[in-house]
Amino acid sequence: MANSNTKSRQNHTTLTSIPKPHDIIIDVRHPAEVAEMPLKCHPNNEVKCIPFFSLTEKSLNLDPQASYLIYCEKGVMSRLHAAILRDGGFHNVGILAYSGH
Repeated sequence: MANSNTKSRQNHTTLTSIPKPHDIIIDVRHPAEVAEMPLKCHPNNEVKCIPFFSLTEKSLNLDPQASYLIYCEKGVMSRLHAAILRDGGFHNVGILAYSGH
């Protein structure tokens, strides 16, 4: 598990296990995974469940100035979709590391 404020070497994406109060968590897991194991370990943060297959479309309704942390179980999809959001003009995007629901 990574410490808060550490940097991933891939694409300079921040990897954190402790979100800041203003961070919005985007859970990109499949809806069946979210239903089976909801992300409830960060009650002080807004959590948006936006499946990986619709994040590009739904990102049109997100505030590009807000601070987002992307979450998936293993980190693969979160890294991919953080890069997609950055390429789409979102500059405050990081990865939420697994923190044991």
